[in-house]
Amino acid sequence: MARPDAAACPTHQRTAMRPLLVADPPVPYRPSPREEFAFGPLFTALDLWEHSGWSLEQVREELRGTRGPFQGWGAPVHPALLAWTAHALERYAAARALEQTAANAAGLPPTAPVKQQWTVRTDRRDVADARGARQYEHTVWGRAYASADGSVRDLWIPSLGHAKESRPAAELAAVAHVMAYGAPTPRRKARSEPPPTATDNTGLPDLVRVFDFGCADGSHFPLLTEGRAQAQERFRTDAAPAFQAAATGGGTRPGESCVGCKAIAGCADLKRTPELWGGKPQTVARQRRSVSAWDLRLHGECPAQYHLVRQLHLNDLAEEGRGALRGRAVDALLNERHGERPVRGCRERQPLDAAGIRAKTGLDDESTREAAGMLGEHRLLCPLDGLAPDEQVRVQHRVTAYIPELDIIVLAVPDLVYTQRGRWIWRETKTAAGPLWERDSLLRSYPQLALGVLLFHAGALGSDPRRSWVELEHLRAGHRESRLERIDPGHAKTVDEARAVIAELAQPLLDDTTYEPRTGRHCHGCQAKTWCRPGTAYVADHPPPGGSALRARAGATDRGDAHA
Repeated sequence: MARPDAAACPTHQRTAMRPLLVADPPVPYRPSPREEFAFGPLFTALDLWEHSGWSLEQVREELRGTRGPFQGWGAPVHPALLAWTAHALERYAAARALEQTAANAAGLPPTAPVKQQWTVRTDRRDVADARGARQYEHTVWGRAYASADGSVRDLWIPSLGHAKESRPAAELAAVAHVMAYGAPTPRRKARSEPPPTATDNTGLPDLVRVFDFGCADGSHFPLLTEGRAQAQERFRTDAAPAFQAAATGGGTRPGESCVGCKAIAGCADLKRTPELWGGKPQTVARQRRSVSAWDLRLHGECPAQYHLVRQLHLNDLAEEGRGALRGRAVDALLNERHGERPVRGCRERQPLDAAGIRAKTGLDDESTREAAGMLGEHRLLCPLDGLAPDEQVRVQHRVTAYIPELDIIVLAVPDLVYTQRGRWIWRETKTAAGPLWERDSLLRSYPQLALGVLLFHAGALGSDPRRSWVELEHLRAGHRESRLERIDPGHAKTVDEARAVIAELAQPLLDDTTYEPRTGRHCHGCQAKTWCRPGTAYVADHPPPGGSALRARAGATDRGDAHA
């Protein structure tokens, strides 16, 4: 709650901070058909090792033999997540041992696992304060450790990729406060009231330490080492203002926050778009979810990749290919220029030379030349040239809609949305080495265009679809090789095709409960292939042309969606 999030909705944050507050009408609990919290099995495995006396080999054997829920409770775990958990477990044990050796050399006492997490809780008042609260409770998340004499407390926070070398000041201050002044407390059921009394403040530590651990590579990094007085001052200056802002924030900001929001029923700013593509109710009732064009494309390629990369955010840290890096660089440079105020078209600006592009992006020489060519092509197609000063320009503008009958939040982030003489225009920009694939229609080749058509048609952008355009700017490095295609969202046949495209992709995703792997060329660029047996086998049996690794990371090259 203390971590800054510019995209978070203030109303969602304010209601989420009040765990006893329930939605009206209440939302029934619907179990997930697959484990959707990547760290869940890892923490269960660590509990077996740290608290139940299992050896690492016993835990690994249990993971290898699991078919369904790990340890017999919770949702069934995907086989690739079990493999990821086994790898992360070994790396974690090695990192802890390494750090403890270093701590011993520095003269610090060893720390052992703590089963009950620390909590700071106030006494419950008879009268609520100005925020409507009678009691406050602060908790932390991670793996907790303490020395035998209680003088040192450690917290290890896992990250999915590399170990983070920094975290926001407010977040670290909140963590240090709980570690320095909290007491071990039993775990409670969700929505159960806490005890009315404050936590015990005896036996507090002299030193608290926070580490970040990278599950993908086994790296660890010390984030914080300080005493109680420092923790108290840090809380006062950094964390308390953040909690105050979150607890009292007003207004709404539709987006990813809508998925778990308790106030969605009364939110007037979230656009309702019933029958957006005519989807059928899901075969198994699920908790509210979000769907984007990239989700649909990725699930269409491989359901396992969608689950592992989009839902669980697994990442093997393999190097991206040149094409993905170049596309990301061009995208960033265009966003930077289009986002400057006052608005200026790219033809009005001095073009970036190769040295300037390389300095801003770090691309190699060949990719720099290609990026320069694409930026030069964009100058001929830039929609901001000649745009009147009173027109609106929104870069990477999030469009959010709600399909009530499916309980689905639809998310889209076009590269550019702008007005032109009363007309709203949605532009997607794609970089490519080759020409447009013309065997399929634009809507089938680029589902984000189809989703844009439907959102315009449903009024999600608040404009008349008959006065709107959806555009595709297809950029290539060669002179005059790029193209600009326009699609009319007010045309009935276009809307029908868009509905068919999205429905064919969305229904299998919404009905999927197993997320089975579907191998193909996309396996070369999958961020989770390290832990996917079929994917690993496919890559071994089908080396890419020229023997060089392909890397178009899921979610990284599609600017029509950025909610990963």
